[in-house]
Amino acid sequence: MSDAEAAAAKQPDPMEKFHELRDAYLEIWSKHLIDTVNSDSYAQASGAALNSFLTATAPFKEPAEQAMLKTLQQLNVPTSADFAVLAGRFTNVEMQLDNLDAKLDRIEKLLSGAKPASPVQEVALKSAEASARPVAPRSARKTSQRNRPSLRTRGTPKKTTNAKPGRGNSRKRTK
Repeated sequence: MSDAEAAAAKQPDPMEKFHELRDAYLEIWSKHLIDTVNSDSYAQASGAALNSFLTATAPFKEPAEQAMLKTLQQLNVPTSADFAVLAGRFTNVEMQLDNLDAKLDRIEKLLSGAKPASPVQEVALKSAEASARPVAPRSARKTSQRNRPSLRTRGTPKKTTNAKPGRGNSRKRTK
């Protein structure tokens, strides 16, 4: 193929000039908007708009949170407070497991030592095992189980019996 035939085979694209014009237009606007957004006056104006929005929506925040909490309770979906209580319980279980591990290590160390030759040494060994202290300080321990809040939601009724409807609670046994 000669150069003349190649030039004749290549037809001009009528949209090419429009694409070039569009690209130049977008580049000019991009530079202008970047300069505008990086200015101090834009930062002050957007800050003022955000403050006015937060001021206007502040009275609606508490009722919206209460409505969402009630909706989540009705749908039996856990809330962030439920997850926080659960995380605290897991932390407590983890601390107790660490304490048990430390106690078992002490007991193993005591048992792997010399075997007691007399009953007096056996009593001393048992006493040492019983008085093994937890690793975590007392201030880091959680409250007792009965003082902790339940994970149950307030609106959920607690079952009192396992009796099924239509059956008596007591059954007569046959021999």
